[in-house]
Amino acid sequence: MKVPRMILVMPLLVFAPIAAYALPVPTMFQHATPMSVSPDMPAAQGTVKFAKADNNNISIYLVVKYMTEPQKLQPAASVYVAWVRADKDAAAQNIGALEVNARRKGTLKTVTPLHAFELFVTAEANGQIQAPTGHRIVWANRVPE
Repeated sequence: MKVPRMILVMPLLVFAPIAAYALPVPTMFQHATPMSVSPDMPAAQGTVKFAKADNNNISIYLVVKYMTEPQKLQPAASVYVAWVRADKDAAAQNIGALEVNARRKGTLKTVTPLHAFELFVTAEANGQIQAPTGHRIVWANRVPE
């Protein structure tokens, strides 16, 4: 007796979405950490996800929303820059320019060799700057597990 293909395929179509929820979620970038926000830009929001990366590095996935165009700030700037520093007395390291689109959202994905650090975003005159000059707009701390 030959069974129609539809009868064989139908259980797959019904149970596939349920089975997908039972699969484990990858640990990389699983939990978003909300970032603190400066009272100078209260509408801004930021989240960051950290994960272990190759070569004993830490991956950073930063998302900001509702950021004012840097040109409209006082003093005016041209770009948002993300920084990391090991502690409050250490020099900050520029980890990348964070371009904000027309919908006022920006993302940055990068890595750092630091394991415990403060991550923060400032408005700067250019993305190649070597030390922060602006005030922190959003920030978060990573504490190793």
